[in-house]
Amino acid sequence: MIAIIKREILEHLKSLQFIILIILSILLFSMNGWITAQKHREQMSRYNDGVSASARQLSTTQTSLYTRPSPLALLSDGGSKNQPPGYNLNPKGRLTPMSAGQKNFKMSFVPELDWAFIVKVIFSLFTLLLAFRGISGEKEAGTLRLVLSYTLRRNQVLLAKYVSIILTTGIPLILGGLVSLSLVSIFLPEAVSPTLVPRIGLMIFLAFFYLSIFALLGLFVSSLVGRSSVVLLILLALWILLVIVVPNLSGILSDKLANVPSEYQTAKQVDSVLQEQVWGRINKVKERVKSGELTTEDAIKLESDRAFEEGQQEVRDHYALYQNAMKRRANMARMLSRLSPTALFQFASESVADTGPRREERFLADAETYSVIYDNYILEKLGKLVGVSYWSFGTSVTVNGKHISIDSPHPEEYQGDKSDFPKFIESKSNLAHNVQEAALDLAGLSLWNLFLAGLAFWAVSRCDVR
Repeated sequence: MIAIIKREILEHLKSLQFIILIILSILLFSMNGWITAQKHREQMSRYNDGVSASARQLSTTQTSLYTRPSPLALLSDGGSKNQPPGYNLNPKGRLTPMSAGQKNFKMSFVPELDWAFIVKVIFSLFTLLLAFRGISGEKEAGTLRLVLSYTLRRNQVLLAKYVSIILTTGIPLILGGLVSLSLVSIFLPEAVSPTLVPRIGLMIFLAFFYLSIFALLGLFVSSLVGRSSVVLLILLALWILLVIVVPNLSGILSDKLANVPSEYQTAKQVDSVLQEQVWGRINKVKERVKSGELTTEDAIKLESDRAFEEGQQEVRDHYALYQNAMKRRANMARMLSRLSPTALFQFASESVADTGPRREERFLADAETYSVIYDNYILEKLGKLVGVSYWSFGTSVTVNGKHISIDSPHPEEYQGDKSDFPKFIESKSNLAHNVQEAALDLAGLSLWNLFLAGLAFWAVSRCDVR
């Protein structure tokens, strides 16, 4: 079996597709390292400027919370270009995402050139090109019967083919990864630290685990179908289905199944909520003024502020329901896309790199925890807490011939010493926790490997060697 592995590897190394992959791998990983270094430097500059500006402009009406950029985006970007660099926090926990910056809307669907993209698209296709002739090619050449006439069993031949494909694929993968890391260490040495090594090693393991699926898929179809040309067509169709169609179709299906209202529909619903909850309460205060129940300006202001806040809470709850519906739709899309090993690998790589939606969720949890501290600080300094409203109003009433204006309350700025202003600290990621987050995706990749391994061994055992 060792002799077959060596022969297969030598044939792969001398093939044209291997030479092309080596060149393409060095080129793509070089671009990945250089782009990551430039992008991370720019992001860190904006992050430091934002944090410094926030520290200089301490405010009880609004503060800014920034997400620290991660150099691990070179492994899996996780859609950072669509995520805000941070959030503005107002009293009573209102978080508003900052602008993600200027976007190229003509190239909005161009993916990031990270390790995950290179592996899931380029290397998966290359793995199929190595595997499609594994059994059918030997059969067409008449060498499969000769090989099996020796003491080797069919499952040993299949295992030798599988090992040779994985080892051959590993050469450009590891070489490209070293090129990428070398460029990052040259152009951005401060971003490279020993703590990244376990994550990089785990990412490489994930890549092999993912590519193993395509090696087994190629050998299965090659054992099942006699002609290599037909095998190649079938594998290309399966590659398009697993790598492109299923991950992208899941978003369309979740959009139809989740039935989430659009932003326009939500805005119309909010308008009715404002009319019923806010104006309805304000009108009740005005009726109490007319009936003589409220006779002083302070009492009227107090009741109108309370009515406004209660109505605003209804609006906040309505927006919370909309945000939760959006999250459910996104989670549904991710679950549907997990039918594809490509999506499983993408989500697992995001967990390893600590990027993507899960990191944003952790940041938002940190922001919500901090908002309680922030509100308590405001209460301590000002003695009251007024939230920022989604809507403002102005009206008036007349009491004993006196015209009294009623308008929406606004947060107040504390003018005293703010040296004890609470500082926001983003929680650091833990590799063990990230691996735990990736457990579902790792289990899915394991099932794909076991399923295809079983099919490949079954197909080769029934293969006609004549």
